[in-house]
Amino acid sequence: MKFILNLTLRELRSTWRRLLFFFLCISIGVGSVVGLRSLIQNLNKAVSGDARELLTADFEISSTNVFSPSELSIIDSIISKTSIIEARTETITTTAMARTNTGFQLIELKGVQENFPLVGRFVLSDGNPFDYELLKNRGAIVHSSLLEKLNLKVGDSVFIGTTEFQIRGTFSEEPGGSGGFQLGPRVFIEKRSFDEAGLASARARRRILFRTSEDPTPLVQELRRALKGTILNVTSYKESQENIDNQFQRLEDYLSLTGLLILVLGGIGIWNVARAFVEQKRKTIAVLKCLGAENRLILSTYVLQILTLSLIGCGFGILLAQVALLIAKIHFSAVLPERLSATLQPSAILHGLILGLSISLIFSILPLLQIRNIHPKLLLRDENSTLVGKLDKVRLSLAGSLIILLSLIAIWQAGSVVVGIVFLVGLIATTLILYLTATILTTSIRKTKNLVSFAVSQAINSLYRPGNQTRIIIMAVGLGIFIILSVQSLEANLLREFNLFRNSSLPSVFLIDIQRSQIDEVRKIVDEIAEEPQLPIPTVRARIVSVNGEPIDFQNPEIRQQQGQIGREFAVTYRDRLDENESIIEGEWWQGSSETQPEVSVEEQMSKRLNVGISDTITFDILGRKIEATIKNIRKINLHNTRTAFVFVFRPGVFEKAPQTFILPVNKQLSADKRELLQRRVLTKFPNVQVFDTADILQSIRKLIDNFTLAISFVGGFVILTGILILIGSITLTRSQRIYENAILKTLGADRSTLAKILVTEYVILGTLASMLGALLSMILSYVVTTKLFKIDWEANLTIVLVGIFATIFIVILCGFITCFELIFKKPLAVLRTQ
Repeated sequence: MKFILNLTLRELRSTWRRLLFFFLCISIGVGSVVGLRSLIQNLNKAVSGDARELLTADFEISSTNVFSPSELSIIDSIISKTSIIEARTETITTTAMARTNTGFQLIELKGVQENFPLVGRFVLSDGNPFDYELLKNRGAIVHSSLLEKLNLKVGDSVFIGTTEFQIRGTFSEEPGGSGGFQLGPRVFIEKRSFDEAGLASARARRRILFRTSEDPTPLVQELRRALKGTILNVTSYKESQENIDNQFQRLEDYLSLTGLLILVLGGIGIWNVARAFVEQKRKTIAVLKCLGAENRLILSTYVLQILTLSLIGCGFGILLAQVALLIAKIHFSAVLPERLSATLQPSAILHGLILGLSISLIFSILPLLQIRNIHPKLLLRDENSTLVGKLDKVRLSLAGSLIILLSLIAIWQAGSVVVGIVFLVGLIATTLILYLTATILTTSIRKTKNLVSFAVSQAINSLYRPGNQTRIIIMAVGLGIFIILSVQSLEANLLREFNLFRNSSLPSVFLIDIQRSQIDEVRKIVDEIAEEPQLPIPTVRARIVSVNGEPIDFQNPEIRQQQGQIGREFAVTYRDRLDENESIIEGEWWQGSSETQPEVSVEEQMSKRLNVGISDTITFDILGRKIEATIKNIRKINLHNTRTAFVFVFRPGVFEKAPQTFILPVNKQLSADKRELLQRRVLTKFPNVQVFDTADILQSIRKLIDNFTLAISFVGGFVILTGILILIGSITLTRSQRIYENAILKTLGADRSTLAKILVTEYVILGTLASMLGALLSMILSYVVTTKLFKIDWEANLTIVLVGIFATIFIVILCGFITCFELIFKKPLAVLRTQ
């Protein structure tokens, strides 16, 4: 053992510089795994923390409808029989418009009662605890961002609905807030003020919250049984915590596969460097065998050497992960929770260490087995000692074991056997495609070497230098540019699709919650500003109660998972025609109206969720009245060209006299000044109406797309960096060969400028092949995703592609030239004397 350690230290002192860059690849992969896992775990802690505080209660009963007397009676009868209830409160939440004399802002309005919150603390911006007295007599507590948006200060007044509220305090972090997406700043008022503000009839979520002295699970289960068949949702903090943990765990596992991808890419580089390293050490190994060293001893020495460098690489990767977390927290501070920690998690560090060492061992052990085939006679006759044509059962058995081990690692990281296997199969398939494509490209280039100048011909020959890893470099760099160009191209197509002034079919403004008594005057204002008539759309709020006579049990866990899709409140309409963006895929459209049997048209995806077809029936709860409608047809909606997208459309003759509100989309593209004028005139006269400026919504979407693109491009940059490190490592490993080639060329008359041309040309070819491969594959992927998944038009953005290609070529040339530049100045005589 002492001999192995001494030999390992000796070898490390002489070879670590040549091997370092390959193990930096491992550090990047480890850094990705540790950083991503730590980020998700920190997000989980920041978002969930104490699930009771997130829910602000131990359990809640919620609905988007007003609780009916029968529902309240059931709830009260069960609650009265238990002794664990310590406190009860109610809240109501909706969107509304806040306005002043100078501006408007969409807000999320929350009405609370005196003992809110039941669990957790509500601390205002000045450090004082929330006091319900601040809300009495039309007071409001607002998120600090609202003051900036409307240029207000504490003590000023703001109109919400028909009522004027005084701002009496601000907050930065609300109880139950997670820092997630919101339509606008949160504003707290008294719950009873909803009626005063004219918002009682608005679409709102109502919650009854309870604090208990014991585990509420049995009580929650009893309430669910009693409320079976209703649309009420009963949720405990334990279920909320479990759901949040499961979602973050899945996200953490999937993102860890990204780090595993980078690690495997670095592992491929390690496989090549181990193979080339053994080839360079053949004579040293032969000498050791002459001195009596066994294969086991020599193999142990080089395995220990690789594991030592891998451990150093893992340590550097952990440091890299810490730096990346700090940068992410600073750069994405606007979208991340304020209390997000930037510290690394111990479990993430352990994951990274295990993965880094495992990948290093998996990809280096097979090339190191070549040591067994190196014989002492090599010192007398230099020949390749590889056993050609002989089946090596040890290598085959070990290769099979390593593939199984890699599969287990992928399954472990994915947290799923299926996802892990699919990832590994996809990774192998992608690697083979990239490698075969790189082989075809390099082979094609080689055939042209006799048709070009000496410098270009010699540069092409240099691509096939032993240990040069040309295909691996092209594959790694190509994969990185493939990822970056793919997301950049997708972003460009998405932003083009969301371009308000390009997509003339998209309304510039939406007005909703217009009452029947208001529609004529609102339409008059809109038509005057738009300078052309706009068509209002009647809407009624409806919920699905049963399908084909079978009630939907929203207390069933499986059904509750689809609550947001089939259990929500739908805005339905009625009309006698199809919209331009709709087509019938099953059944036929109706002619005229019908006052006898209600008929409904169902959107394609909803019909699949409900598993219904023509002549099936759906029973809706509309304003407390049960209406059974027969499905007349199934529609497909083209979301690429739409004003609205109604899931359910009724045949005229059913709802004309029912209480209803109107939506008024303004299809003409209005300037910013006209949009502001429209909001001011409508909201001043009709404060209950909500006005959505499409430009503001698209701006929010653009920010989300930009952040997503930046995050994915960051990963792609890591992949490119891995490829560049493989390139630099390959140059370092073949340094002696390059010095010898330059000496020969100088002896034959080549000057420094010729050598520089050969050097630059070699890396121009490398960069061009890698970037062209990545660009081609990225265009194919972006086309498929854009047209098949997003179902929007695809346009090739040549600017992005060309910038990506030339940037890649420049980076490859720069790294290669800087690394090899000094070799041009080596004296040939001194080099040749050492041979």
